[in-house]
Amino acid sequence: MLICCDLNEMCTIPMNKIFKTLLFTISCILMFNTAPAQNVKSPLEEIVYLFRNNKIEDVTRYFDNFVPVSINNNASNYSRNQAGLVVKDFFDKNPVRDFNVMDSGTPSPTSRSMIATFSSNSGRYTLYLLVKQKDNNNYVIKEIKISKQ
Repeated sequence: MLICCDLNEMCTIPMNKIFKTLLFTISCILMFNTAPAQNVKSPLEEIVYLFRNNKIEDVTRYFDNFVPVSINNNASNYSRNQAGLVVKDFFDKNPVRDFNVMDSGTPSPTSRSMIATFSSNSGRYTLYLLVKQKDNNNYVIKEIKISKQ
């Protein structure tokens, strides 16, 4: 099949080759324009996802260098590694079955907070998180409180 390239001359480009090239180009544009938007999550959304799915080891990568951790009014200030062990130990003993965000806010332009409730095999709990923006738009958990209802 021939198509006209100019009014005075004829081209010999097959129509199916043009169609395939056009289809490929449109597919690439759609794929690259929509893929990043589907995967973008705020740090707090990512943390909520990790708690909901009992991926506590991945939550601990968000811990700041030192984190105040309070579990049932037993509070201490821990290093990142110690806080990770304490929180992981709690959730190993009390895996999340149901997790609901009750409230979230912005206490300051560089911080986010969240209050959630979750149930486990030993009862219902309230979780409070304070997340702050650090340098280079990295967010860290600055405080975590867990209390039995």
